[in-house]
Amino acid sequence: MLAAMHGKISCVRKLLEVGANVLMFDSLHGRTCLHYAAYYGHADCLQAIVSAAQSNHVAVSWGFARFVNIRDGRGATPLHLASRRSRPECVRILLDNGALVCASTGGYGCPGSTPLHLAARGGSLDCIRGLLAWGADRAQRDGSGRMPYIVALKHKHGACAAMLNPSSTEPLVWPSPLKFISELNEEAKALLE
Repeated sequence: MLAAMHGKISCVRKLLEVGANVLMFDSLHGRTCLHYAAYYGHADCLQAIVSAAQSNHVAVSWGFARFVNIRDGRGATPLHLASRRSRPECVRILLDNGALVCASTGGYGCPGSTPLHLAARGGSLDCIRGLLAWGADRAQRDGSGRMPYIVALKHKHGACAAMLNPSSTEPLVWPSPLKFISELNEEAKALLE
């Protein structure tokens, strides 16, 4: 965990090689090394952990999708943490590996916040663009009834609010071409080739 927290990629790789347990939770926040790599923005460490989890016992015994969407002691996934801390490269890695774009928090931030709410709070246009590209819902409300647009306004992030404005002419969801193509049946994929 400490290696992921401090961005020590060579140490992370060595620990993964010798079988370090990526499912170990700390006692302070109930977080794993995946949470800490996302929180502190260490994309190289995050990618190494995700890659290791795909090819070891985690994928088989625990389920890779479950691992990528693992919640900490306050109900935040690694994607929530990366979004709140304005870590667009970590957001991209997590989304590319199956992180749930519309997962709601438990007690982290305002209950019911999605990664888009947290990116709006942090003022990260790059994170917001990435989340919208993967289908984040601009109209989804948190536990207090606020849409991401209102969260951005409250925290004085005007450019983010403009992008998230539900009455703008932009579509509410920007579908990712890769996501769209990946969901097509085999016959449709063959036609596109």
